[in-house]
Amino acid sequence: MENYQQNHESEASVSEEIAIEEVETVGFTEKDAMAVQEAQEAAVLKEDKELVEMRLNELKVAVSTMTENEVKNKSNQLRNVLDRDEKALKTIFRELKLHRTDGDDLKKKRDELNAKVRELSKVAQESRTKRDEVNRKISELKGVRTTEMSDSKAKSEEINQLKARRDECNKISQSTFETLSKAYRAELKTFLENDINLEHERNVFEKLQNLSTRLAAAKEANELHRRMQDFYQSNKGMYQKSDELSTEIKQLSEESQKYHLEMIEMFRKVDELRKEADGYHKRLTERYTMIKPISAKIDPLKKSIAITRRELDIYLERAKDFQAEKDEKRVDKIHDSAKEKLKQNGRLSLEDLGALIEKGDIKFK
Repeated sequence: MENYQQNHESEASVSEEIAIEEVETVGFTEKDAMAVQEAQEAAVLKEDKELVEMRLNELKVAVSTMTENEVKNKSNQLRNVLDRDEKALKTIFRELKLHRTDGDDLKKKRDELNAKVRELSKVAQESRTKRDEVNRKISELKGVRTTEMSDSKAKSEEINQLKARRDECNKISQSTFETLSKAYRAELKTFLENDINLEHERNVFEKLQNLSTRLAAAKEANELHRRMQDFYQSNKGMYQKSDELSTEIKQLSEESQKYHLEMIEMFRKVDELRKEADGYHKRLTERYTMIKPISAKIDPLKKSIAITRRELDIYLERAKDFQAEKDEKRVDKIHDSAKEKLKQNGRLSLEDLGALIEKGDIKFK
């Protein structure tokens, strides 16, 4: 009886240790572990419950006809099987725990890198947005500058036309308007006031005609020159505005380039971190692939352990019956001896006294 209890306690402690390792709950008691173990075994055998019950009932009938040695030998065999399977299960759990620890480290590193990727991607996107906004302003300013330059070009062409016409007028006038005016007035005075002969009058009249033509050309040249000056003044402001636009465009281009380089650098770092994160993810996937066949061994082992334990319980119960029969015979033998001693007023041992009390020969009020 004592041996049975020791063996049963030893088997229970192994089961509890496995249950504790599997659930990994801090502060888990042995009672809790056993409850979990029983619940898990019941869940494992749920699908095959009827077949298992039938098998166990058949085993109970077979065991009832076995001898004590046969029961003892079979119990030892099942203990060995149970010990082997429980050790295998514990080994699997330890191996999975190591893999899980490594996997958690890989997952942590991967997730940290992915978080950095998201953070840097956001920064890169912000730089891209700023760059695009600056480029939009540059495009607008270039449009304004193009319009200004187009207007300036048109005015420059008009100035060139005025200059060409002025130069033609200057060729005709061959002098300034003031000089020609003075000469014209002098010749006109001679023509109108002086008493000159016909030939001289004819020459003066021809001079007046020539001076009149040259004077008109000089007047037109002056007007053209004035218009040219107006255009120059007008275009001067346009040139200045165009230069200001070019300066602003250059500054914005430098700013755009700065944002562009920031964006490129961020995306370069993102690519590096993403590759590193993908490396950890690949290793994590490989780890899961490695764990899968190991995990696949758990349920068959659990089922084998659960069935073996129930079979062993049947043999142990039968062993208890054998022990009880032995104890009963032993008590009967002691009782017979004690009765003889009692009749002869012999000395009774505590064991003799216990047997007499148990059989009712001695009663206490």
